[in-house]
Amino acid sequence: MEKAKIYGHRKMIVWQNLDKIEKIVQTVVMKRLPKTDFQLRNQIDRSCGSSVANFIEGYYSGSIKEYTRFLGYSRRSLAELQDWIRRSFYKSYIPEELYLQLDDFCIKTIYLINRLVYSLKAKLTIKK
Repeated sequence: MEKAKIYGHRKMIVWQNLDKIEKIVQTVVMKRLPKTDFQLRNQIDRSCGSSVANFIEGYYSGSIKEYTRFLGYSRRSLAELQDWIRRSFYKSYIPEELYLQLDDFCIKTIYLINRLVYSLKAKLTIKK
């Protein structure tokens, strides 16, 4: 089967990382969390989804200023997810290896978002 063409926001390494994080969260983490810990499950699901959605919304916003604003939202949601994952580990819901893998992936993705914001802001100053 031929691989589908990658277009738009899906070409971005940041989005690819966010997509991988979401896949790990939905297929691994959510299955390990007890259904009785509704708040934790809800917060992980919401922060993960928000980080991806804000990245996409900013990408298609039509202006660099708006894009950087939404990247900030995406970065904050990803940092929130990182903390909820830490709490899941402390509650012994997920193993240390999974926690460290996700934590590292979040750190690297936040770094990429920071670099993207820096690059976009540099474009704004050049335009002035």
